[in-house]
Amino acid sequence: MTTSKTSSDGSKYFTVGLTGASGLVGTALRDELTRQGRVNGKPVRVVRLIRSDQPEQKDLNAVDDGNDITLKWNPKGSTANEILSPEAVASMDAIVHLSGENVATGLGPLGFAGIRPWTDAKKKEIIDSRVITTKALANVVAASPKPKSFLVASGIGAYGDNFIGDVNAVDESVDISQSKGFLAEVSRLWEEATLPATKASKQKHRVVNMRFGVVMSTKGGALAKLYPIFFLGGGGLVGSGRQYFSFISARDHARAIVHTLESKQLSGPVNFCAPQPCTNKEFTEALGKAINRPTLLPLPEFAVSLLFGEMGNEMLLGGTRALPGKLLKSGFQFEHPTIADAIASALKENI
Repeated sequence: MTTSKTSSDGSKYFTVGLTGASGLVGTALRDELTRQGRVNGKPVRVVRLIRSDQPEQKDLNAVDDGNDITLKWNPKGSTANEILSPEAVASMDAIVHLSGENVATGLGPLGFAGIRPWTDAKKKEIIDSRVITTKALANVVAASPKPKSFLVASGIGAYGDNFIGDVNAVDESVDISQSKGFLAEVSRLWEEATLPATKASKQKHRVVNMRFGVVMSTKGGALAKLYPIFFLGGGGLVGSGRQYFSFISARDHARAIVHTLESKQLSGPVNFCAPQPCTNKEFTEALGKAINRPTLLPLPEFAVSLLFGEMGNEMLLGGTRALPGKLLKSGFQFEHPTIADAIASALKENI
């Protein structure tokens, strides 16, 4: 079936431009959009944005309405029209930007295992892959005469990594300008890159900085790496086990993004994490129980620092205790509020 050529305002579709569509979060989001079928009362269609040296000129209203639409864009373009086809942008109701270099892997021969990954070159790649692409899309959104929803990934690392032991949880109201650590710096730069879209006040674009917690899935991320180790009986506490771990199930994560697409009151920083953050000790116990395996082999602090360097100190020994204040206030209901629920979902779901 082919749609007629109409303006985006008159389109029967809610069209989402999506980067990082093949990644962990992008795959889960596409699955959830397919399950729900509609956004804001309209059938949803996803346009997967693929990086290229030249933007592809395409009228989305003239292509088949299936959900496997691809569109090339150039994040290095100097103007909005050189970045993404203005005709295609006119048909989009929202752009969801998820792509970015993996923070847990390195560039060397052992980089896949995360062995001391944060070299200067890797840090530059992590920052550039987020800031350059986000700023490019922010300029595209700013140039659009039609109001857009611009949802951009960020991380709860924005709050720093010193949430260990009996410390208070934080929500989006906390000032992150002085938070410490490389991931905090990355998050600040990432969110600052959305400012061109935020400042385009005449168009009244809605910008959401999605601060992601650790996504629970056996298809990727932390759980995918830990699951085989725990399954073989090699699981245990990391460091003291008292560092906080803000997580979210892949299903709740995708549901929360769809909820955000539909909730015009949500803007600015929004925490995407479950309402009951856990410690590493609680996570370890929950995963061991879920797969019926012992968790008796700890990974001490000195080993973490030796093997993983700065990345290990921040991501494994450090922690963040964040709460989804804005999501809860907007009426979002979590299906998997506890770490046991999230792990059970990850073992059951195929996302």
